[in-house]
Amino acid sequence: MKEDILSMLLQAENDYHTAVRNAVKEAEKYVEACRKEQAAYIEGLRLDFQAYEKEESIKLEQTLSSESAAMETEAARLMKKMKDRQTEKAGRISELLKEEVLSLLWR
Repeated sequence: MKEDILSMLLQAENDYHTAVRNAVKEAEKYVEACRKEQAAYIEGLRLDFQAYEKEESIKLEQTLSSESAAMETEAARLMKKMKDRQTEKAGRISELLKEEVLSLLWR
């Protein structure tokens, strides 16, 4: 009877160690699956961020291009306005010089 109890105790201890080893293996599998899932999630976030960054970069380029075109149009308008004013100024100076020359000739 003692041998049966001893045998049962040894078998129970052996079963316990086997169960612990199996639990450790299952835990390792679970941890590995969690790591893979986390890595996939992080990769998804990275790809989403890259797509967002690319989209924002395109938007920024479009905005800058639009603003640049508007600034070029405004610069061209102001240059034309400046040339018109210079032409007016030159015309006025020419008129004043003509008047001065005529007044000198009439004296």
